[in-house]
Amino acid sequence: MTRSGHKHLDEAVERARRNAACPSEWNRLVLYSLTDALAYNVLLVGALAAYLQEQDIDPDLLRRHLQSPGPDRFVTQEALDLVAGLMGHPAMEGRPEPTWHFVGRDIAERGVAKEERGRPGHSER
Repeated sequence: MTRSGHKHLDEAVERARRNAACPSEWNRLVLYSLTDALAYNVLLVGALAAYLQEQDIDPDLLRRHLQSPGPDRFVTQEALDLVAGLMGHPAMEGRPEPTWHFVGRDIAERGVAKEERGRPGHSER
């Protein structure tokens, strides 16, 4: 998630450089990239807050760390879906898998696959 947010910040810098001579394009493209980066950061904060809630962290401590009177500002359905996928929780049966559940599951599975490749005795094919 951090890499995705960082990618959008890098895109904002590159778009700013490429479109310096055209203010209307500069404004539009840079703001698109920055709002995409913001969305990823908010989702990451929400996913971490949701995970900590799941771990029964003290609600007052979580509010202080989030610098917000209400963690639910960050803990959206998308954040809950991402955490569920990352933790390997099944999606709701009989319903399509939510996008962020799929993303979390994919991240977790790729992480496990990398871990397996790094173990002694594992051979690449």
